[in-house]
Amino acid sequence: MSSTLDRLRRLQSLRPQRTRPEPTYVPLEEDLPPEMVRPVRRGPLEELAPGAEWVTPVGACYVVTEVHPLAAARGSRPLGELLALSPRALASWHPDFGLDEVEDFAGAAFIDTETTGLGNGAGVYAFMVGVGTFEAPEGVDLPTDFVVRQFFMRHPGEEAAVLAAVADFLRDKRLIVTFNGRGFDVPLLRVRYLQNRRQLAERAAVALLGEGAPHLDLLMPARRLWRRRLQSCRLINLEQMILGIRRTQDDVAGALIPYLYLDYVRTGNAGEISRIFYHNREDIVSMVSLAHRLIQAYTAPEEAEATLEVQGEDWLSLGTGYTRCGDLARAEWAYRHALEVIADDNHRAQTFAQLGDLLKRQARWQEAAEVWELWLTSVPGVDPSPYVELAKCCEWQLQDLERAEMWVGWALHNLRAAPAYQRLPGQVADLEHRLARIQRKRAGTI
Repeated sequence: MSSTLDRLRRLQSLRPQRTRPEPTYVPLEEDLPPEMVRPVRRGPLEELAPGAEWVTPVGACYVVTEVHPLAAARGSRPLGELLALSPRALASWHPDFGLDEVEDFAGAAFIDTETTGLGNGAGVYAFMVGVGTFEAPEGVDLPTDFVVRQFFMRHPGEEAAVLAAVADFLRDKRLIVTFNGRGFDVPLLRVRYLQNRRQLAERAAVALLGEGAPHLDLLMPARRLWRRRLQSCRLINLEQMILGIRRTQDDVAGALIPYLYLDYVRTGNAGEISRIFYHNREDIVSMVSLAHRLIQAYTAPEEAEATLEVQGEDWLSLGTGYTRCGDLARAEWAYRHALEVIADDNHRAQTFAQLGDLLKRQARWQEAAEVWELWLTSVPGVDPSPYVELAKCCEWQLQDLERAEMWVGWALHNLRAAPAYQRLPGQVADLEHRLARIQRKRAGTI
């Protein structure tokens, strides 16, 4: 027995021993640079986020209002410049947005919500609904300001009042503008109105939030234009990379917002709630400038280029979009401009491929052949695509089987000489099959 115990003790001594982890160093406030130190704020909501009560037939909610003159710049452009543009400019790019009948942004509502969680399930509340609109003083015809109103639920019992106030405010609006609102904000609001339909009565149906109502979701055109150039199309990243602005210390990460609100409901301390108001307001005001940048880029890219709003790979994205919309002339112009400014080989190859395909669809064979030849001579690598396109053009359009055989043979030679990792499965076999068929055709056996 003793020998067995000794053996177990020796085995135990050979095991890696668990040790307590080293304590993680947390810097004290005095160790941080001044710009990273944010003073702790405490106090009631009315002091830290001044506003007023909005009374509805189903109760009252709290509303914070901030006015931005149209001459105020957001990034490099005044907010009022958007009023000179039409949402219809994006109608052909996004037919499901319902923008065909929307003339301008004067009747638009820029909406952003802050919620108690992700998703749009029955247990997720929109405790803040921010709405930005262009407004004119009484007796004045043209808007002079962009006004942001933030309808706030001080406790869950005020949800119906928030929804009623928003419903009344949106009644005469003609367009919703959001950032990712088609996937999150609007579906969530529909659920909340449905959950409160007994209290809200006729206010439970908000036409502007219904399916098919005009809704410009800026995330989709932003991704289409900038995703090739930017690592992220999150709104905060677009603010920095496209609008050239950075938020202050008052901002808060979106992931923390539900917890800060729940803490406010529990304690009544509004110190951190003021940061949520700031975050929501910044989102809404940024949408105005972002909408201007997108519409100008899609409709007048030559002007946008002068202000560095359209750069590099954006031109390839524009060419792709114009092609989908059937505007082939502008697509060709965008592709050719892309080849002048894009340095990345992968994106250059994509541009050559799409421009060549565009010309091929128009039976402009000579110009297409010039594009494919420029592709294979200016983009390094063993991609057989330009060679195959040239071979098909020679075989079927120019009836020049000798040159068709030359192009396929050249591509096959490049692939065979390249390392195996540079070849896709089946590429060599496909080229061998094509070459053999052309050779039989030349010999008159097929």
